[in-house]
Amino acid sequence: MTPGIHTTSEVTEGGTRYFLAIVDDEKRLHVEGDRSGFVGHNGSFPLTADNARELRSRLSWLNPQPFGTKTSAGFGDRLGVATPGHIAAVRGTGVAPIFAQQSVRENTRTGRTPQQVLDDAMWSVFECGWRTGWGADADHMKTVENIQPFVDAVYSFYTIDPGDHVDDTADSDDIETLRGKVQHLDWATLDSSPDDLKASYLQTFALSDRELAFYETRLLRAAVKYGNAVAHTVKMARYLETQMGTRGFDLEMSVDETETTTSLHEHFYIASELKRLGVA
Repeated sequence: MTPGIHTTSEVTEGGTRYFLAIVDDEKRLHVEGDRSGFVGHNGSFPLTADNARELRSRLSWLNPQPFGTKTSAGFGDRLGVATPGHIAAVRGTGVAPIFAQQSVRENTRTGRTPQQVLDDAMWSVFECGWRTGWGADADHMKTVENIQPFVDAVYSFYTIDPGDHVDDTADSDDIETLRGKVQHLDWATLDSSPDDLKASYLQTFALSDRELAFYETRLLRAAVKYGNAVAHTVKMARYLETQMGTRGFDLEMSVDETETTTSLHEHFYIASELKRLGVA
């Protein structure tokens, strides 16, 4: 037995044995068998991005995956050292864990890259023997330019933050101001018009536990406040689809850092518009 081995990491697949062990106070990957593709010496390899990529190609559960509508929780290991504790906390709960979860803003502050965040989480997943699936969330993405490094790192979850396109003043605008503003929404991306908006929403919707009635002021307030945010989300989602190709991913729209709250009618408007425009 190799001294300092993390026994929970030990696995044999395809005739090759893999495990983590402490060697001279350094945690290293050990490979006994087929060592092709790994960078290092004598079967002992540093925990680099290249070696992480090679290990993921061999052990499928080390790749983050989309969870769809499963109950999930994001953990956000900001420094890359907390994931073993997160794994211990989530075991046996049935909750699908998003172990790698960082925003561009957080990475800028910590000096880490999307690849480093994902690799740090992956090494902990390997070390702790977690094999029941995990996700990686590119959190609070505000622009198309934010997307590519996370796609390159093969993240499974993308959170679009269109907060910069929310018109918080709509909450206090009078009806004439709202009528003027609604004319200037991004109707091309929304594939609609002010008249279509009214035809679709000026009615009462029956939900499972209540009815939602839209009248003009309530509708225009929702559209003016969130219409361009919906349009921005659509642009981001469609660009993401082209970059991800056939790879599946989860998509979240987050508007939790704005100056005003989101009413039930506004939630309904946002969700209905995204559904109409084919953003899942």
